[in-house]
Amino acid sequence: MITDLRNLIAAEWLKLSRRPLSWVLLGVFLGLMLLYLATWALVVMLHTGALIGGNTRFEVLSPAQIVELQRQLSVPGIFGAVLGQVNSTGGICAIILAAGFLGSDYTWGTLRVLLTRAPHRGAYLLAKLITLQIGILVTILIALLIGALFALVCSSTLGIPSHLRPGDLLALPVGVLRSLYIILPYVMLTLASAAFGRSALAGVGGGLIFLALDVSAGSLNTIGVVSPLVRWLVNLLLQPNINTLVVLNSQLFGLDQSVLLSSLDLGLLPSPLHATLVIAAYSGFFFWGAYRLLLRRDVVGAY
Repeated sequence: MITDLRNLIAAEWLKLSRRPLSWVLLGVFLGLMLLYLATWALVVMLHTGALIGGNTRFEVLSPAQIVELQRQLSVPGIFGAVLGQVNSTGGICAIILAAGFLGSDYTWGTLRVLLTRAPHRGAYLLAKLITLQIGILVTILIALLIGALFALVCSSTLGIPSHLRPGDLLALPVGVLRSLYIILPYVMLTLASAAFGRSALAGVGGGLIFLALDVSAGSLNTIGVVSPLVRWLVNLLLQPNINTLVVLNSQLFGLDQSVLLSSLDLGLLPSPLHATLVIAAYSGFFFWGAYRLLLRRDVVGAY
């Protein structure tokens, strides 16, 4: 079983690394991340007057918010900013990648061939999931490296101090693993959607619709102060629990996201333990759903 799983992962990784879609999505994500960082750098330059020689300043944000942005543009804060992007725009890219990764096996008719060689559909699904997580991990590492280089440029051009301590390096694995965990339920829901519709389009549609509804529902966390019952019900949704772990990731590197977005105040969000358990429950349910769909539905693509 372990040998079959290892062989499946090797085969899936070969497919994933050679798919043009994987490289396109990597380029799109890194481009959007750099655009996000460059936008904040521009805001800081306008506020300090560095863009036009220091004679004129455009103060579009409060001083506290500018200080927070400067933290995000320096080491180690840049790591928290990059991981935040992984769990926002990176999540959308992960949904598209997961949908194409499973859906194409239906569309191209390769799923039937794969299952004749390794008939255990649970192992096939697990290999897909592990390979996707490895691919996302590689993307995170590349993004962190590029982010660190961007922070060095900001330090030299904007005079923002950077301080890298051993504790920051030790926090990186924790932040990376937490980011992978945050993306997991969306990847699982996308795989379940692709299996249900037997196509990549169904996976993209299911994943993005769920993400849009989830983000919209997550904005309800501010009404949790109305009553304990309302807060308990809102905290059962996925997005508030996702936000908790995103905030914890940013705090690992000295950031305070509530300065920029009041909805990211830990006082309004579920506890870390609650968030971890709820995300595990969603991920487990979506994995079970994807597995049942693989067992019950035909392996031929939809027409």
